[in-house]
Amino acid sequence: MRQWKIGIIGTGGIAEKMAQTLSQMPEVHLVAVAARDEQRALTFAQRFGAPRAYGSYLALAQDPEIDLVYIATPNNCHHEHALLCLEHGKNVLCEKPFTINEAQAQEVFAKAAEQNLLVTEALWTRYMPLSLQLKELLQNGVIGEPYLLQASMSALAPLQRLKDPALGGGALLDIGVYLLTIDAMIFGTEVENISTSVIKSEEGVDIQSCLSLKHPGQKLSVLNSTMLAVSDRKAYVYGSKGYLTINNLNNPEQIEVFDQNRCSVHIFQRPEQISGMEYEVLSCLHALEQGQIECPEIPHEETLRILRMMDSIRTQWGICYPCEQQSR
Repeated sequence: MRQWKIGIIGTGGIAEKMAQTLSQMPEVHLVAVAARDEQRALTFAQRFGAPRAYGSYLALAQDPEIDLVYIATPNNCHHEHALLCLEHGKNVLCEKPFTINEAQAQEVFAKAAEQNLLVTEALWTRYMPLSLQLKELLQNGVIGEPYLLQASMSALAPLQRLKDPALGGGALLDIGVYLLTIDAMIFGTEVENISTSVIKSEEGVDIQSCLSLKHPGQKLSVLNSTMLAVSDRKAYVYGSKGYLTINNLNNPEQIEVFDQNRCSVHIFQRPEQISGMEYEVLSCLHALEQGQIECPEIPHEETLRILRMMDSIRTQWGICYPCEQQSR
């Protein structure tokens, strides 16, 4: 069995989680890590058994041994770092949100097509087995026709990047993307109307919002994001013959199905996993083996569609990040 060689750009918490995941996957080997601070990269590499540490992202992109690069830098850096890797012949798995806006993502996808390289968004929910189970349950009519979705997420971690407009901060890009993803998984990609309410911080990022999405067929989603309060991280899907709940909607742990009498009739638990991040890596490996430049779980067009919606929502809110202003 071939062992694919992985590099990681960035050394924050999400990079640590990926490194821990990779260490338990026989299909891959973490061979290099890069940070702007070489000592930080060296400490990370020693901790997770990577043989090489780089003090620049360019050096990692130029490493001839690496098959796939996982990008785990702040939101505003994804565009730059994805292009850097693609320009040096590296396949890319980029953390969500894929880029700050749709225009940046279009540029990255165009470069990937030009280079015939894989690039995909590391929005792990899309790759989860229980997400696939949810799709099957809805297709099989287990709750009849779904009509209403209510879901919420919170981000209370004291991370400076969440508060900083220069880093692409705010709840929408960090957790709202999960809510828009679960909306698509339930009701599909056609949206007739989006109405919103928002509370912004002194720094100018969204810290709490409510999104209401109207879909064809009298279907409605109500999606709540907050950086101020604790959420149950649940989704509730109400149908004509019952309803279901999804626990921990970004990394689904359990789906419980209720009948018309509001009695629990089925419980589906997620299978044992390393962290949940292994599924996006395995999807990348399969795509590479097939010579594909996108993963079927989240095609490029779907990444673009959700970014386009978030662009539109931020326009309603009057939120434009500094990097977007500089590019105009």
